[in-house]
Amino acid sequence: MSIEATSWAFSQRGLKPAVKLVLVFLADCHNKHTKQCDPSQALLASECEMSRSTLNLHLKTLEDGGYIRRVQRSNARTKTQKRTLYVLGCDEEKPQDVDKPVSENRTRKKPKAVSEKQPIPCPKNGQSRVRTVGHEPEGNQKRTARARNAAPFFTADERTEAKQIADHIRGGGRINAAAVGDRVRRCIAALELLSTDEMTTHALRVAET
Repeated sequence: MSIEATSWAFSQRGLKPAVKLVLVFLADCHNKHTKQCDPSQALLASECEMSRSTLNLHLKTLEDGGYIRRVQRSNARTKTQKRTLYVLGCDEEKPQDVDKPVSENRTRKKPKAVSEKQPIPCPKNGQSRVRTVGHEPEGNQKRTARARNAAPFFTADERTEAKQIADHIRGGGRINAAAVGDRVRRCIAALELLSTDEMTTHALRVAET
């Protein structure tokens, strides 16, 4: 389990609940050290409580949105197919044992130079028509930036509790700050339910990390 990957999955906005459930469970299966995430489809379908056909529809939605990339692998010696590898959008480095991608959308092979000569610029615009090795499509860059800058995710219960506490304080009431959880405090601050002075007065400020 990778806390960073799970937090990243929870922070993604605009996904339908069932699709987000699949993304969160994939993140829960993510190994932060090896970047490996390869749960079986049977396990995914069972844990997410959906059929495999529905699961595959949600996986396609996640892949089309740039949240994951599915990679098909096989045993080099026996040629038997191995479980699908899922590369999450929060990973910056490509795993070493990737063999063949399921989709060609964001996984085009890098072009190889024909010779050691420098590419000749196009006479029209003065720019080389040879794609630079390591080039990342602009769409991928935008999706990666959006994922990194996504706002913190709070559950409906956390939002409800944060609003109740803020309303109680605004109404002149007092609270037991020690009983308010850290995530609820962050939710109050993130949604700006109370001012900084009010947070300080009622000992609800969260220490900067």
